[in-house]
Amino acid sequence: MKSLVLDFENKINDKNYSITDLLRHCLIIARKLKQNEFVEWINNELNGYENKKVPTYREIPLYIKFYNPYHGWCPYVITQKEVCDGLNHMPLRIPISEIEATSLDKDSDIIRFSVPGKIKQDLMNTVDFDTDFCYEGNRTSMIRIIDAVKNEMLNWILTLEENEIIDENNVFDHSQIEKANEVTSQVINNFYGNKSKIELSQVIDK
Repeated sequence: MKSLVLDFENKINDKNYSITDLLRHCLIIARKLKQNEFVEWINNELNGYENKKVPTYREIPLYIKFYNPYHGWCPYVITQKEVCDGLNHMPLRIPISEIEATSLDKDSDIIRFSVPGKIKQDLMNTVDFDTDFCYEGNRTSMIRIIDAVKNEMLNWILTLEENEIIDENNVFDHSQIEKANEVTSQVINNFYGNKSKIELSQVIDK
């Protein structure tokens, strides 16, 4: 019997499949099961979270650096505590494919993102020389995001299997579709957690 659900369980442990491949596989299952919230989450991961609520697992520590022509990238000192706190839990909004590409770059554990124009201009106004700014973080944060996404997909698929929601030849019957909506509603609610931290509004573009 061909099954999208069982096939996914085999794929998720196969390193030949990218996180994007796995999300697209899940998207097919979610669309067939009419899992609208899960479909939205998958599309956000694939396309990015611009102007949308970001799951807590995408909040990572980032630090502002400025470029010194003699010493390279140097720390930019921020004295406002609320700004520092915001950078310690900054939402990463770029598509998962860009996160994965960054995580695979083993030449350096340091990752850098450009600062959006408006914020860059505000920073320029605080110094008396021409320079550039960037956000800097650690490659480990990218790996953790990918692992979190994989865990969410695996948890969802296992919930389907535990409740005998397994397609036959890529087809789910009406009762399976209804049952899926009953047993998986909590999965999406776990994505966002407690959003008590300060969230900066800018979009981070690589």
